[in-house]
Amino acid sequence: MKLIIFFPTDPFGPKVGGDSTFLKGLIKYAPEDFEIKLIGISSKNKSFPLKTWHNHQLGKKKFSFYALFFEKNENKKTLIPLSLRFTLALILFKLNIDNCSLFFNRIEPAILFKKHKCPKIAIIHNDIQQQIQTGKGEVLWNKFPLIYSWFEKYIFQYLHHVFTVSQSTLEIYKSRYSGSKNKFSFLPTWVDTEIFFPPKENKSSIRKSLSSFNPSLSRHSKWILFVGRLQEQKAPIRLIDTFMEYYQKDKTACLVIIGEGNLKNSMEKHINKLQIEDHVIFINNLQQEKLAKFYQASDVLLLTSNYEGMPVCVLEALGCGLPVVSTDVGEVKKVIKNRFSGEITVSLDPISILKSLETVIKNSDIYTCINCLESVSPYTPEKVLKTLFHKIRELQNA
Repeated sequence: MKLIIFFPTDPFGPKVGGDSTFLKGLIKYAPEDFEIKLIGISSKNKSFPLKTWHNHQLGKKKFSFYALFFEKNENKKTLIPLSLRFTLALILFKLNIDNCSLFFNRIEPAILFKKHKCPKIAIIHNDIQQQIQTGKGEVLWNKFPLIYSWFEKYIFQYLHHVFTVSQSTLEIYKSRYSGSKNKFSFLPTWVDTEIFFPPKENKSSIRKSLSSFNPSLSRHSKWILFVGRLQEQKAPIRLIDTFMEYYQKDKTACLVIIGEGNLKNSMEKHINKLQIEDHVIFINNLQQEKLAKFYQASDVLLLTSNYEGMPVCVLEALGCGLPVVSTDVGEVKKVIKNRFSGEITVSLDPISILKSLETVIKNSDIYTCINCLESVSPYTPEKVLKTLFHKIRELQNA
């Protein structure tokens, strides 16, 4: 089975986001008989030459990688969207796709292969209505929702199957494209249990090993963790305001923010205005193994997003035995169980979110590691990805 994946990312770079994590898992857990090629970009200018194939490995899975161009920072939005530049670069790339299936982690590049009869599959990683149609999204398409709708309709007629990690997006597609509703299906995200698992040592020892990241990381205070892109979707100012409410009651607490994005400067200004800069710790993107240590060392994961699909950070936290407090976005209800593995708050008001945050932190006997693991147990790569790989086989053998 030959599979070519198109996604403007570096599989070994510092990209933050569920779509990047999805890509790595897709490759890592691909069946033995799948021959995988990834066409992406490089975030490390001197790691290997551009525009040539290189052999790599994720887990035990070997694959070939081809970088079209160098991108200094994948986590910052640019004037000309990365997906557009990637699609334009593909025009000049001569690629043999005979007897291959094509997988698109963004739908834009699919336009270049519309006339090819090989199986073409795409995945939508977000709540498309919130991201594009409400005016709250951060992507450029958000400014041109009607054009996006036309483009999406045009592309979908050439795709053989479309997966989405958002149930609401699935319902929209089945209604909008009722004549071909079987073309669309839900595919949840998952947690890589080889990387994200409960701690094997006590929390104090793990925190000691992480103290080199910042001297303000106290081993004895409450750690409230955020992991993700610092973009409007994640509502980072609401995150800080919620922490500020908690800080008023516990002056020793700290907020650990792991990620990068265009709003980091705005966040720092807001933090300085609130005079809590000594209690908010920014940490740049981490390799997954080190990120897992922060999940294991923290007291709660806090997510205050405006919208989501099925956020990977929630599954990773639960997989490490860490309870989660989240706004009611995307598919979080599938994994966060109130009074069991975390709390979901309907209100977007920081004071309301604070109540859920306090409840979880004060009641560790309720929000146990065992409960967290039980909540996330259906979402392992082996269980989730078999649906995707079965569809690829079905289409390629048709």
